Amino acid sequence: MKNVSVEQNVLNFAPMDEKKKEIIHKALEVYMRFGIKSVTMDEMARQLGISKKTLYLHVKDKNDLVEQCIIYAHEGEVCAIAEINSKQLDAIEEILEVSRYVIQQLKAIHPSIFFDLSRYHPKALGLMHKHKFDVVYGCVKDNLEKGLKQKLYRENLNVEIMARIYLTSIDNMMVEDQVLSSKYRMDEVYSEFFRYHIRGIASKKGLKRLTELIENDENL
Repeated sequence: MKNVSVEQNVLNFAPMDEKKKEIIHKALEVYMRFGIKSVTMDEMARQLGISKKTLYLHVKDKNDLVEQCIIYAHEGEVCAIAEINSKQLDAIEEILEVSRYVIQQLKAIHPSIFFDLSRYHPKALGLMHKHKFDVVYGCVKDNLEKGLKQKLYRENLNVEIMARIYLTSIDNMMVEDQVLSSKYRMDEVYSEFFRYHIRGIASKKGLKRLTELIENDENL
């Protein structure tokens, strides 16, 4: 998985001052807890403990706030990936670490968020897709290439095809398949998908390594 830093995030948004960062951070937590559609700007100001006037000093409207929250979340994801990269793990360990991070994030997300984004905030959803294909795609591809070199993934693996299958599958599960997302928690859906994915790409050596690593992991 390639070394990623916040500076390499292709969204290239302007740095936030500390007050705005605090507001966006807390607003993201509110949306993750309650969903997006149900939280009006009046309710958001109340949840943040500030006046609506103060809130509007930092964002133009609700669309802008949602977009800023998406970008802020991406910052956190890039930082988390960079930290995992710094550990110099093998490919199986690396993808397990990333998956544990994703599962923990999904556990905290309100189930309506992806539907709310697709229905009411298409620009924010577009930012999410851009991040996925500009940053996440590269990370998945690099991990697949590392696993091939380490003989932990099957030797006939087509890296580009598999990386795109991975991203498309995530997109379908989280955004497109409303029946699935309404019936199951997103962390459950992702955990099941991850089991399917890792066992489809691992070599015999990789499966042995996987078994060693997840023996006591209830999530994986």
